[in-house]
Amino acid sequence: MSYMYPFKDYAPELPKVISGKGIWLFDENGKGYIDSSSGPMTVNLGHCHPTIIESIKNQAERLHFAYRFHFRSNEPEALAVRLVQLSDDNKQYAFFLNGGSEASEAAYRIALDYFRYQGQEGKVYALGREITNHGNTIQSLSYGDDRARRNNLLGNPLDPATSTVKLTPCYCFQCPLNKSPESCQLECVTESLNTIDKFGPERIACVFIEPITASSGGALVPHQKYMQTLKDGLRERNILLIADEIVTGLGRTGEWFNMKTWDVESDITIIGKGLGAGFTPISGLLVSEEIGKVLAPQSPPHFIGHTYSGNPLSTGIALSVLDVLTHEIGLNTIKKKGKYFGLLLKEMLSDIPCIVDIRGQGLLWAIETTLHQSMSTKFIPTGHKHGINLYACRSSGKTKDSLTLLLTPPLIITQNELHELVSRIKKVFRDNL
Repeated sequence: MSYMYPFKDYAPELPKVISGKGIWLFDENGKGYIDSSSGPMTVNLGHCHPTIIESIKNQAERLHFAYRFHFRSNEPEALAVRLVQLSDDNKQYAFFLNGGSEASEAAYRIALDYFRYQGQEGKVYALGREITNHGNTIQSLSYGDDRARRNNLLGNPLDPATSTVKLTPCYCFQCPLNKSPESCQLECVTESLNTIDKFGPERIACVFIEPITASSGGALVPHQKYMQTLKDGLRERNILLIADEIVTGLGRTGEWFNMKTWDVESDITIIGKGLGAGFTPISGLLVSEEIGKVLAPQSPPHFIGHTYSGNPLSTGIALSVLDVLTHEIGLNTIKKKGKYFGLLLKEMLSDIPCIVDIRGQGLLWAIETTLHQSMSTKFIPTGHKHGINLYACRSSGKTKDSLTLLLTPPLIITQNELHELVSRIKKVFRDNL
């Protein structure tokens, strides 16, 4: 087998899908599978959405590529304006790349330049929290905490100065500081700021966070006052807050940007996944007016782009994705579906003793269990048996080895389909207990 790599583990016994429609994928035998995770939290409009397919056709016939250093084009400029408007906060500039890891590193490099151009060359480090994922490049793995990817690196190319320093997560169900919601005084923020002070805030340019931790911990919704308290502490130390909204942004949590849930402004926001909704590789970042004013007069400009950055085909598709989210789905509908989904999960799975927590916001939910993470090798094939695709988190639980299932179905899913999704999950649990 020549695809993808010459390793036997890349030829698993997986169904081969040949088509998709809505929330469904269909294999070569005609069997349907509910895509309960939208792939890797990406196919937010479902598979083969007709509006997007028509948009792809029209855009490809009109203009599919123009290199940004040779020509301007309407699509990236219009997308930037649209996203800045949707952010409705301190953001004034947008730039586009191809994948989340690229956008993550671009945000880091912008943070470095922001301080360098102000004569603060010593602020060169980025920190992140435990149980988080910010990309799969060497640099993003340094401030991220994806254990599987970090452990698989050959040798030790990560900078030990930061890769071993992680801030305390806000994981209310498995509080690392053994606090309960009733006794919580946001000690996780105090602990994080203490770590920063010990490391030296004069050395730190930025801190990365996922507003709601997704694929690593499984829908870790923070304490209501967490985000503002953390932001205040970082501002006092002259450290930028970078919100990684690659999963949570663009409607997934019922807001255009998840940080709106707590009315807190990041300095830089990263987006991806749902921006292209699986139809095209595209990511981006939104930059505050304050940072933009520092960078704008500099020469040469900050080179963070790649060959396909801001290409008309991808940005045109992304504009169509935003149109569908705005006019065909709507944020209020996502919020209503999210509340219904949460109720369904809690009501229909309440009699399964190994399930210890069900949590989420919008259409981003997780089921945490007392089972070991290794059980995913049984749950995923059983899911295929019952016609559902399941996504197991990588670092969930008290010791980061619990089986936790992340549920991020396409935003177009109906109430009847949500009921069917939960029914199939229940069958998977019954078969494995």
